[in-house]
Amino acid sequence: MYAVIRHTFEIVNPEPDNPKSYKIMGEWKHYVWLFETEEDAVVYAISLLDSPLLTGNKDYLNHAIESLQINRFFQVGKESVAIGEIQDSPEIIYKDILEERNGKNNIH
Repeated sequence: MYAVIRHTFEIVNPEPDNPKSYKIMGEWKHYVWLFETEEDAVVYAISLLDSPLLTGNKDYLNHAIESLQINRFFQVGKESVAIGEIQDSPEIIYKDILEERNGKNNIH
């Protein structure tokens, strides 16, 4: 399985019906979609290339598509789209992690 990961900054207007409101804010959002095939993941990742910087310049958009097809990653500004292969989750041993945080397994 494959995952498409998107890191994007979304603008939020908590008072959309008030044109005089200055309460517009933004926050980073991180989205993941799962696909059975790599081809489906690449096609969907390409559909996420909707930045005005890309859609306004055909050559730059073609470069972004090529980067996703070859490198499985593209970034414009701080926003990015990546394609990853799903791996089995490792076993997490919480006791060891808690001991490390408390300095019991601290190397220094």
